[in-house]
Amino acid sequence: MRRALCGIIALLLLCTGCEYKDIDRRIFVVAIGIDKGQEAGDFKVSLKLALPQGDVSKNEEKMQILTEESTSISEALRRMKSRVEKELDYVHCKSIVLGDGLAAEGVGHVLDWAVRRRDMQLILNFSIGRPNALEVLQVKPPSERIPSNSLIMAMSGQGTESPFITSVYTYELMRKLYEKGIDPILPIIEAQGKEEFLIDKIALLDKNKTRLVLTADETRLFNLLTRPNLRTNFPAYVQGGMYQYYTESSKSSYKIEIQEGEPLIRYTIRIKGIIEENSAQTEADQKLLDEISASGAEELRTDVEAMLSKVQKSGLDPFGWGLHYGARHWNNETEMEIWERLFPHIRFEVDAKVAVKYSGMIK
Repeated sequence: MRRALCGIIALLLLCTGCEYKDIDRRIFVVAIGIDKGQEAGDFKVSLKLALPQGDVSKNEEKMQILTEESTSISEALRRMKSRVEKELDYVHCKSIVLGDGLAAEGVGHVLDWAVRRRDMQLILNFSIGRPNALEVLQVKPPSERIPSNSLIMAMSGQGTESPFITSVYTYELMRKLYEKGIDPILPIIEAQGKEEFLIDKIALLDKNKTRLVLTADETRLFNLLTRPNLRTNFPAYVQGGMYQYYTESSKSSYKIEIQEGEPLIRYTIRIKGIIEENSAQTEADQKLLDEISASGAEELRTDVEAMLSKVQKSGLDPFGWGLHYGARHWNNETEMEIWERLFPHIRFEVDAKVAVKYSGMIK
């Protein structure tokens, strides 16, 4: 017993202390940008750093951007550690922005690195930066007090709730990159000068790189089909007048049917709305509300069918139709092969019903 106790004590004496460093010896990385390097195969890695301030009453926090090029992302980060006097801390990193050129060549390498890093969270927001990731990180809106906070709030939905913004997390991108029957998407952040960015488009990827970019209107329709209760507005044209109705509630679902050997995807969209804009400036009675509802439903049906056909022609499946098909067929060896043969021949039918219940006016 004594020998065992002595052995344990001897082992404890060999143990070193923890490597914890106080906050005043750390610099927090809040966003990472990765672009193509000048040399073929190189990476241009940019870190946006938040510098902790002792006085919390200050109106503005300081920030710094470090940029390094190397043949690997890991090597670039190690080199940047020699350019600062404090430890780089990634626990508050919330965004990884990929340059547009890099995303066109492939995102798999960067994603694999982000997942393997033990100090990177799997809830990082992935996005594509235009014209490049560095310029997106350099954007500093006048309303931003904490470095990169505007980007984090916009992408996470904690701030603005835009019908054009789609958040994609690391774990979600990783799953879609390797899951059969569904393809990944990434939001696009466009730098517009030094004080403003625009997020209103998404890029559709194959299992590696960007293949198609949806317009702002198509992105909104994509979010309508994939997100319940999307808060947005849509147009309706009645008797030469233009009306905009606000969606108080919305839901969408679809079914895959095989009719005479050809697949049919039938979408059902239900929206309840309220008139938000009236260009004719006429009183909205029940008859007019019904006409607006019918016109809005027809307009929505046409636009959704056009967007779905565009996605199908690209050969991509961001909606997960193939995954849905495979989940309802039980031959794991052939179901994906069968779906790949059926995919080019899909027909779409959209049943859209809009119920505009209120005129937006108090009588």
